[in-house]
Amino acid sequence: MSSPLLKPDVLFAQRLMSSAGYYKGRLDGDWSIAMDKAETDFNDDYLKLRGKLGQFDPRSEKVIATLLPQGQDAARKFMALATTKFDVKLLSGLRTYAEQNALYAQGRTKKGPKVTNARGGFSNHNFAIAWDVGIFVNGKYLTGRNAQEEQQYKDLAALIMPKLGDVLSWGGNWKSIKDRPHYQLKAGDDVTKCRKLLERGQAYV
Repeated sequence: MSSPLLKPDVLFAQRLMSSAGYYKGRLDGDWSIAMDKAETDFNDDYLKLRGKLGQFDPRSEKVIATLLPQGQDAARKFMALATTKFDVKLLSGLRTYAEQNALYAQGRTKKGPKVTNARGGFSNHNFAIAWDVGIFVNGKYLTGRNAQEEQQYKDLAALIMPKLGDVLSWGGNWKSIKDRPHYQLKAGDDVTKCRKLLERGQAYV
């Protein structure tokens, strides 16, 4: 997050930093010294958690750095456990509403296959408490397009959920659409509540 962001994205950043307790200013969409401080404090806490819980591959670190501190904590514990048996990377973390809407448009009003059924504000990625993972075998990314690859994601969840199921929800347990690469904090199980609190700049985790 930085000053060149478009105004709607600055407002999104203000809401996110306010909900996490870093930003104390107005939710007005204008970048300020208060947002500079919030961003610095947020990055300092990222470095502290990285030092405490361990560092992972660059791609995963880039994703972890987008999550709220509670999400960073859980994601690092997830990676520490997952990498004992799998070659895993985190592929996606925080998305702004605008980024989410762009993904939602794919396969609908834009070219490409459908990749999500969630509009902006209806995905836990928008609340910085969710991440998607990729499993790799001999450097090959497993998309889950066949039963064998799909089983790898089930096996990963079988490793993770008994240890972290008190704080995490797994997309593979969803009833409507299974999203086996997806993990999120349990706080995000009520999307409507999270959205309302985020937009007020209030804590939801």
